[in-house]
Amino acid sequence: MRVATCLAAAAAALPADFPSVPMKGLDGPMRMPLYGIGTWQYNNTVAEQAVLDSFKLGYRHVDTATVYGNQVGVGKALAQLGLPREEYFVTTKIMGGFNASATKENLDNCLKELNLSYVDLLLIHFPSDAEGHGGVEGRQEEWKALEAWAKAGGAKAIGVSHYCAHHIKDVQKVATVPIAVNQVQYHVGMGNAPATATDDKDFMTSQGIVYQAFSSLCGPCPPPYNTELITGDLVTSIGKAHNKTGAQVALKWVVQQGIPVLPKSSNPQHQAENMDLFSWNLTEAEMARLSASTTPPVGGGPSDTDSGDCGIKSVLI
Repeated sequence: MRVATCLAAAAAALPADFPSVPMKGLDGPMRMPLYGIGTWQYNNTVAEQAVLDSFKLGYRHVDTATVYGNQVGVGKALAQLGLPREEYFVTTKIMGGFNASATKENLDNCLKELNLSYVDLLLIHFPSDAEGHGGVEGRQEEWKALEAWAKAGGAKAIGVSHYCAHHIKDVQKVATVPIAVNQVQYHVGMGNAPATATDDKDFMTSQGIVYQAFSSLCGPCPPPYNTELITGDLVTSIGKAHNKTGAQVALKWVVQQGIPVLPKSSNPQHQAENMDLFSWNLTEAEMARLSASTTPPVGGGPSDTDSGDCGIKSVLI
């Protein structure tokens, strides 16, 4: 009863006017922020400063992970800011491929490093371990351990990242709480990409799973794609009509679909631009032009039409 009461009391979370979309929590509906500060590839020092700067601008969501190695820095920033815990949203992730005991150990360590009593959203980062070992039984064991930990007060919502439909179906067979989110790569250039590139975007929508985007500016993409959504002709030409940057246009294309984004920047000017997405709209024609673009394609996989995530087998490997 105490845990349920604490979680329910925290359900208000964000300021009432913060841009958000509905998300399924352990104890009912929650609000997922439509934007947050990403921290991938930042060390503790850079992550700490990025969170401090962005939250002072008005951000209220930070995304981190155990493999990022910066949860301590994120936690230090949150402590320095001194905001009421219910007014901001924290997402972190643990790697896939853990058995039940290792899952709990890694989850407990998240809270320790972040210096928090709970996180708003805890994701399983990948449907296998780093070497691709996992399978149905492994995914189910890790999910059940995550559920138990969350129900004990560790998280208000739980989900996954890099999962495709067959991975989700593995989890659904044993899940007793909703799969809240699937965090995947999604950006301009993928509007008409096949399911192997988008990690079965339409399926996630059909299941009521929030489809959340990372790398929405294609920063990790190989040249020249890594700058196309910042300085490319398509996004900058549309941006001129709105007095916005190319990056803002690329991000707006995603959030205007109701898909949350996590742009990463340690530059306060860019952070401010990356949150300035909600006082203006792209026209239907502009959205159509951006959706029709076939570049940049999905990155990091075996081809321009395959993220590589769906190839993780649904049997033990």
